[in-house]
Amino acid sequence: MRKHRVGFTLVEVALFLAITGFLFVMVTVGVQNSIYQQRYNEAVQSFADFMGNLYAEVMNVQSDGNGRAKTAMYGKLAVFKKGSDEQEIRVYDVDGMAASSAELGTGTTLELLNKLGADVVGKSKDGSNSYVPVGIIEIYKPKWGARIQKTDSFDDFEGSVLIVRDPRSGIVQTYANKNVIEVNDTYVSESKPDVLTGQLTSDNFKFQEVDFCINPNGEAESSNRADIRLKRRAQNQSGVEIMSFDNENNRCNEVGS
Repeated sequence: MRKHRVGFTLVEVALFLAITGFLFVMVTVGVQNSIYQQRYNEAVQSFADFMGNLYAEVMNVQSDGNGRAKTAMYGKLAVFKKGSDEQEIRVYDVDGMAASSAELGTGTTLELLNKLGADVVGKSKDGSNSYVPVGIIEIYKPKWGARIQKTDSFDDFEGSVLIVRDPRSGIVQTYANKNVIEVNDTYVSESKPDVLTGQLTSDNFKFQEVDFCINPNGEAESSNRADIRLKRRAQNQSGVEIMSFDNENNRCNEVGS
């Protein structure tokens, strides 16, 4: 009678283990890449939503309701400061006197805001509804270790972005200052700190599109950076646009080219 072989040879076992190990590695790498991509997409969308919300808040004409006569919120000042281990963006309200178009007269958006005494404000610490002219309204930090960088290098984006509503037309406009606007973040008295007074000029703030490159690898250089673009004029949250890696208008692809 012919004897039937029972079990596997060492070669067959080794081959099985090799194939199983290879498949395990492939699945693990695929899962890790999927998680990495999902987190990066979340970081990009989170920052885009954050900036979009600033535009939405500026578009909605708001009275401060702080007990002071005829005051309104006209914009947001977003300050990007590099050098910290954990990058953050500090946001402040821009407040000014409320006035009708007839009272304003003529002038550019910045000139009109200067007429209204536009400056940085913040809520008081005592829980009341009063406002003081300094203080952080909001702090944003990129998710999952992503970095907000410049288009022409892998350096962190630094400077100040002013998103303001034109007091006459109501159109929201974007201005940028390559310098960091230093704001005293300590709550003080109602005395005016003159944070923006005298600075709202075309010499200091340029009316322009602003591009941010979102680097998924933190401090490392990456050729795959999404471009978050702030438009010069906006009538809704479409003032913020996401340019993917393969978009020919992605200015983050220009670095090193």
